[in-house]
Amino acid sequence: MKTAWLFVKRFLLFVVGFIILYVAFSFLLSYIPVGGKAAKGTKGGTLYVHSNGVHLDLILPLELVPDQLRNQLSAAAGTKLLAFGWGDKGFYLDTPTWAELKASTAIKAMFLPSPTAMHVTEYGSINNNWSKVALTQVQWTDLIKYLEAGFKLNEAGRITEIVGKGYTPHDRFYEANGNYSCFKTCNTWVNTGMKRIGVKTAVWTPMDKGVLRYLE
Repeated sequence: MKTAWLFVKRFLLFVVGFIILYVAFSFLLSYIPVGGKAAKGTKGGTLYVHSNGVHLDLILPLELVPDQLRNQLSAAAGTKLLAFGWGDKGFYLDTPTWAELKASTAIKAMFLPSPTAMHVTEYGSINNNWSKVALTQVQWTDLIKYLEAGFKLNEAGRITEIVGKGYTPHDRFYEANGNYSCFKTCNTWVNTGMKRIGVKTAVWTPMDKGVLRYLE
């Protein structure tokens, strides 16, 4: 009995210690910037970044999404922009609202490498509250490559929709590459994308503010 209690005590101390260190490094590293050197070259387009208060999306004008990807996303008439968000598949599909979040879903998403999904949302206009950054043509090409790499392709080389799982008529989910964990979250996916294309951002951040503080 004493041995079991000692094990539980040590485990709880480990969990508490891990959480404290995780939060501390999350704040510290989010304030250390990388990239951001003035990019030279032909203008490629404006990238928008939006947060719902927790989760970041990358938002692209529809006409700047390549045909091979745009044609598979089946955007409705009137769509002007598409938002892309990568994240934990179980969290996305089983938690349409925060009130429905289960402890088991949160624990699995944070501590176990879990399957992922790409969330695509249609917008009819630009929201003035979105952050934005002007990209060169080279940066835009690199961004598209990064987005396309996030989608899991089937044997026919096409993306696969997770049918019937959207929250509204204007959003859909698709199978994605990679595993989700507390070290590779929806926001670190956006942050990594920013670093890939040379936009100023945090060294590492699981929080939306770690990306937004460096954008317009």
